[in-house]
Amino acid sequence: MRKPSRLIIGFWIWFYFLSCSSDDDAPTIPEETGSTLPSSIIFKEIPVGTFTMGGTTIQNDAPIISVTLSAFAISEKEITNQEYIDFLTAAYADGWITVSAQQTSDPCGTYTENMVIGSGNAPHAGEVFLQLGETGGCTSGGEEEHINNRSWISFNTSSHTFELLDDTKATWPVNWVKWYGADAFAQYYTARLPTEAQWECAARGGQQLEYPTNDGTLDLTKANYNGDTPGVYNPNGHSATVGSYPANPYGLYDMGGNVWEWCQDYYGESFYTDGAVNPVNTSAGPNNKRVRRGGSWNYHSATLRTYSRASDSENRGNNHFGFRIVKQAE
Repeated sequence: MRKPSRLIIGFWIWFYFLSCSSDDDAPTIPEETGSTLPSSIIFKEIPVGTFTMGGTTIQNDAPIISVTLSAFAISEKEITNQEYIDFLTAAYADGWITVSAQQTSDPCGTYTENMVIGSGNAPHAGEVFLQLGETGGCTSGGEEEHINNRSWISFNTSSHTFELLDDTKATWPVNWVKWYGADAFAQYYTARLPTEAQWECAARGGQQLEYPTNDGTLDLTKANYNGDTPGVYNPNGHSATVGSYPANPYGLYDMGGNVWEWCQDYYGESFYTDGAVNPVNTSAGPNNKRVRRGGSWNYHSATLRTYSRASDSENRGNNHFGFRIVKQAE
């Protein structure tokens, strides 16, 4: 029998390593659940490439580094109330969630609220995913919340269905969602939350933008935020229909303002290193906090910078926390 030549053997060894190396460092995609994403969720492709991540922040926690990412696709808009209801309805039927009344507190006092809780084979089973909208709430200053800032999703205990309290809020971004609830949504549809690096790459629009707007500049016609002065509370502020402001060069809406967006990473002040490839921080650290990006309707302009960072506990949700999702590029 004729033996294979060294050239042929060498080719197949080279091909094996080439095929195995291109995506080894990319974040893992969850296993298939058989669930179909709502048709309203549209993705934009972000090409493979290297970009400059970071900038000057007050916290000095965004070092300027070079980051290389595999291609990925990200939802063009934040996940809406209706899209989250679609998830809750399907997940409830599959035994992924239950609804339970629990006590919760804010500066106005303690009250009882229905909570969506992970169950069965769901990721983060036993954790609260979402606070529902049977009651209101109040601000950190003890003022009653503007009515538009409540959770607009309710649970009908008679029909055992999830409902919108106001149909006009169907296309507003879902709020009051905790990191657990955002991640569970993503995993249910075989997607995931964006890594912090993916989020910033997408926000910069392929042009190293300072702000994630259509042209990298910011004013109140380009994003839903609370002006330029920190610490000023706007009692009339609230989120708005997703896609109400111009898209950035990648065709993504509301990457700055509207609601903060949960990311996959744990927060670490010094996680990133120069030359990183598909970085994602999977180490919880002492504070066990997850990254959120993009600012929101009640935050000032500095938080909307493409490199501005923030974090919060996985079990925290409020009227200005939401998310979008990513999946593998086609």
